[in-house]
Amino acid sequence: MACVANDPAFCQFGAMPKPFPHAYTCNHVVSDDGHVTFECSQDTEIWPWLALSPIHPILVQTINFWGSVEAGEALGTFDPEKWSALTFAEWSCGPASVGRPVRGIYETLQRGEETRFQLRFYDADDQQTVRISGKGVVFRTRNFEGWRRDTKDEFKKPDTSGFEYAAAETLSVATDRERFLAPLVSGSTVTAQGLITKENGLRPAHPYIGGSGDHVNSTHMGEVGRQFAEMLFGRRLHNRSGEMSFMHYVELGRPFEVKLVSQDADELSHSLLVTQRDRDCARIEMAFAPA
Repeated sequence: MACVANDPAFCQFGAMPKPFPHAYTCNHVVSDDGHVTFECSQDTEIWPWLALSPIHPILVQTINFWGSVEAGEALGTFDPEKWSALTFAEWSCGPASVGRPVRGIYETLQRGEETRFQLRFYDADDQQTVRISGKGVVFRTRNFEGWRRDTKDEFKKPDTSGFEYAAAETLSVATDRERFLAPLVSGSTVTAQGLITKENGLRPAHPYIGGSGDHVNSTHMGEVGRQFAEMLFGRRLHNRSGEMSFMHYVELGRPFEVKLVSQDADELSHSLLVTQRDRDCARIEMAFAPA
């Protein structure tokens, strides 16, 4: 099944226009209390990341994007003319045996003065594949394109031709183009250098990850957390849960550093800090299970 953006079942709720030819979710039903239920596409040609494990970080962060944006369109709260940014996300996965998501529920949660969105996805057996919640910011007045252009002009692109990535098998990726990190370096703390470019971080070069092409996104960061963990614990892992906070954009084509803040070898969990040009950009905490 492919959910097509101009399908009447999608448009009947007044969804705003968008520049995407396909939609991952469709048949949205908006309830009186603001919940949105929907079905999920099963088309692996349009969405090749569906071939991954349903709890893989790439798939989890990708359906977080599509599910929240398309539910926002169904509610009439998403403005495609404004740039927005995810500032926080946390998730909890079902067991490794869960199937591919076939349906989901979107809702808004109020915790004191904080508003978050929450998504729950279910497989064909009605088993929850993942629960995700998060929050973000909308650039309503800022000239986003001009601001980002000035930022990139200040950050001259370095020569990265000599960057040496870790071996693909160490990171549990199928191709060299899917590698984001160099081998771990142990000193006063454990670190890894990272480099994500349009040539290794975005489709069609990368088999699964897309994006605006303006900056490194949350899907990249979820995969950075997984790749770091596979090197740190020296084994293949399943994504179990995690959370990420985003303070500054990580720029494409510029090296960044991932530093180990803490780890629990028994729980197969870690806490990481991602920095670029001596600026704290993201915090990643993830927990895993043996694959």
